[in-house]
Amino acid sequence: MTSRATLLRTMARLERRQYVGRLHPSMWRRGFLSNRWYAYPGIQDPAVPFISDAAVEARLRRLNHPAGARLLEDKNVFADAVVARGLAASAPEVYGVGLRGVLHGRSAAALDRMRAADGVVLKPLDGAGGRGVRIVEGERVASLVAGEPAAALLVQERLEQHPDLRAVHPGSLNTLRALAIRLPDGDPVVAAAVHRWGTAASGAVDNVSSGGLCSAVDLGSGRLGPAVGRPRERGRPSHDRHPDTGAPITGETVPHWGEVLDLVGELMTAFPEVTHVGWDVCVTDRGPLVLEGNAGVPNLNVFQFHGSFLADPRVRRFYVDHGLLDRRHA
Repeated sequence: MTSRATLLRTMARLERRQYVGRLHPSMWRRGFLSNRWYAYPGIQDPAVPFISDAAVEARLRRLNHPAGARLLEDKNVFADAVVARGLAASAPEVYGVGLRGVLHGRSAAALDRMRAADGVVLKPLDGAGGRGVRIVEGERVASLVAGEPAAALLVQERLEQHPDLRAVHPGSLNTLRALAIRLPDGDPVVAAAVHRWGTAASGAVDNVSSGGLCSAVDLGSGRLGPAVGRPRERGRPSHDRHPDTGAPITGETVPHWGEVLDLVGELMTAFPEVTHVGWDVCVTDRGPLVLEGNAGVPNLNVFQFHGSFLADPRVRRFYVDHGLLDRRHA
């Protein structure tokens, strides 16, 4: 467990980094950063359950055994595990990896497909938050890898997202993050989901940390809520339409939503080693495909930007039992 001194230093560093113009000591006493006052709707009422920043820093990484988390956190290992566990058709193809300046293809045929592709995805094996993700021409991959001998890179199929999602922001791959937990009896539950949207600020990625937006997804219907970003100037931007393209968001429905829920259930069944995962999913014309699983810190902020996601008593009990939520919320 994180020591109290380390936790306090971490919280102070995060407070400085995410400061939005006013300090809220009342939030500190509850374990939250000041900006959560503006970022999390309903948090002003202490009776409404939220997962605190202190709980995230102290305990979240401990929800999964390190051996299970490693299966997901290394993108190359995860890509192989998805294939080995029977879900190859539900994931983009991985053409190979770049290590120490050398491109190692999965097969000669995979390299042929890579070279023929108009664009492929190149991203760090241990990257997070969309950092370092590039779209490059397939025939340039080998030379790019050779020019970056210190980098460990995954070379992956570039996906074509569903037209309804591309219309919202065509400059980025707009993806879902579905948070899944495993109950004590082993059954998986989807606890919350958001759809992320790229913006002019975020570029080719849709991560909120890079300037993107996210909408809550109603789990029963797949219906989208307003798109919100990180808090700024003591406020929280909220958009019914995409601010750059004008495309409607609020009230629209995620395509293939039932298949998304099925895929998340299949992933939790295929990876019994993990208990708490944020699955990144891209919805395409051919259905949903899993991009990666986040087993360390799956960024609970993006769910809490839309209010508490803890209405389901099973979900509340999960976080209470794992020490991330006070027992009065059980």
